[in-house]
Amino acid sequence: MLASQIITDVRRELIETSAQFWSDAELLRLINRAELDFTNKTRILEDSAQLTLVTGRLEYPLPGNWVSSRMVMHKTVNSDGTYAWHRIIPTNLEKMGQTTQNFLNTSTDNQGQPTKYWIWNRSLWLNRAPNDEHATSLYLFYKSKPISLTSTSSEINIDDSLSEAINEYVLWKAWKKEGEDDTAAEHELAYQKYVLEGRRWSKKQQGDRRVGMDIVSSVDIEQQMNPFSPFGSQ
Repeated sequence: MLASQIITDVRRELIETSAQFWSDAELLRLINRAELDFTNKTRILEDSAQLTLVTGRLEYPLPGNWVSSRMVMHKTVNSDGTYAWHRIIPTNLEKMGQTTQNFLNTSTDNQGQPTKYWIWNRSLWLNRAPNDEHATSLYLFYKSKPISLTSTSSEINIDDSLSEAINEYVLWKAWKKEGEDDTAAEHELAYQKYVLEGRRWSKKQQGDRRVGMDIVSSVDIEQQMNPFSPFGSQ
């Protein structure tokens, strides 16, 4: 959906057919604020990126639209040229300070294969600086921020089925500016309901995902476990 469509709908609600009081620029600014607020509360936008590792380096800047990580994979290359991706485990600065106080040492003797990461000051840190063998790349799956709309002909970032949330946010702020507090409160309440809908929408994207299995295992549920499977033989 185009930003211009939302602006048209909002003006109709505000009983304004022209841009005499509400300019396109101001309404576009409110649409951008709405998308930032909505995606921050629902985390429905997703993205992925690759980071190139450098021998002896611990810290790597995150993508500009990064909000929170969902999975980080490290590429390992075998001697025959084949490669595989392995998940590295999230940790935090406090835990690193407790278990590996010398993690800032990037000398050759302390380099190797990174197995953990944490986020600090919008950078991704590794628990061990990669050596020449493991200075390959990381693959990031992450929740992302919306791209700022620069014109009314820009496409909004969220799915069209959730676009009413943007309308309600803009109307909330617009009526608030006009001093219509009761009307503004109605649209604020409607917007908050759309936030809840957005959270449900995000969870339902993988409609065939197994849920309710509170078992942590590196073996898929479809695979047989040896020597014993709690789910019985296949």
